[in-house]
Amino acid sequence: MKKAFLPEITYMRGLCMLGVIGIHVGSYALQNPFVNLELISVLEILSRFGVPAFFFLSAFGLFYHTSVEGPFSYKEFMHRRIQVVLFPYITWSIFYLLYTGMTAHNLGNLHPGPLAINLLFGTSMYHLYFMVILLWFYVMMPLWRAMVKVILKRPVFWMVLLFIIQVGIDYVSSYMLGRWVTEHLSNNPVLKYLFDMRLNYWVIHYVWIFLLGAVCAERYETVCEYMWRYRYLLGVSAVGSILLMLGSYYYVMDVWHYTVLEAIYTVHQMSPMGVLYTGLGTLFSLFLFQTLPMNATMESTWSEIGDKSYGIYLAHPFWLLIISGVMAKYNLLYTVVNVLAMYVMALGLSYLTAVTLNHVPKPLRKFILGH
Repeated sequence: MKKAFLPEITYMRGLCMLGVIGIHVGSYALQNPFVNLELISVLEILSRFGVPAFFFLSAFGLFYHTSVEGPFSYKEFMHRRIQVVLFPYITWSIFYLLYTGMTAHNLGNLHPGPLAINLLFGTSMYHLYFMVILLWFYVMMPLWRAMVKVILKRPVFWMVLLFIIQVGIDYVSSYMLGRWVTEHLSNNPVLKYLFDMRLNYWVIHYVWIFLLGAVCAERYETVCEYMWRYRYLLGVSAVGSILLMLGSYYYVMDVWHYTVLEAIYTVHQMSPMGVLYTGLGTLFSLFLFQTLPMNATMESTWSEIGDKSYGIYLAHPFWLLIISGVMAKYNLLYTVVNVLAMYVMALGLSYLTAVTLNHVPKPLRKFILGH
């Protein structure tokens, strides 16, 4: 039986995409030596839930439409995922390598060896690693289905336990593993590179949020009931996690005298407070989209952004490169006003690109947008 359409999931995709653009615009804003700390706190700290929340939404979509209680064909599943993700991933990877190579007058990254490395680790452009991790999640789908079957027997217990394990794994990977790799693998460049690139292909950093999306999809009505019943606790906890993120950001700069860049590399989505913020922020955003009244204009706007989020996500780095190039040509600094204008322009141009690409003939469009 076909499941009901959930507009809040579409809205969430749009929100996450807005957060991802914010993170990437923030990278440009950091080039200002007198960067506005409050602006960075929004773009580089609070927007951080966008990437892991996309894994939540990906799992939600997969398990909402293909429940563990129903039949599952791994062959059919992978065939569909290859078209939706792998084809666009390869297309956009080559596009970005070609564009950056032409602007740098060096197409060496398109040679077979460098091209293979870029495709394996999602390094053709800074946002494409997400698709590599997503593909690994798809490849391992039988494992996730087996785990979800077990989790559903005692969901609260297992999700709390997995949260604790996730925090531990992310802490070791983020704050301890780098030093160990430098000390022990310096003489083995291949292994060192594999460890250095771990954030680009290790699914283990996002297993908890992925399984949270799966469990929510499998028991969505129950999850909605609980979120409504404990809405005040959910709201206070979500706000508390925001304050914890911001407090940590300012604390490491004021007390530990970290630079802004060091603070961002410390208070991120895989820090203990980041994992908590990701989970609570995702659930609270979903709750708000479910329950807050919206007029027709707001509904159509969020629907449109959500529907075009994939195309916007794929195209936005190109427009950021163009805009930053124009700013450099005219010696425009990354002031608050210019950064906000950059964000709006990148979003608008990427949206228009997505709309245009949706009108490309289907045989070609499936390689660009996966449908």
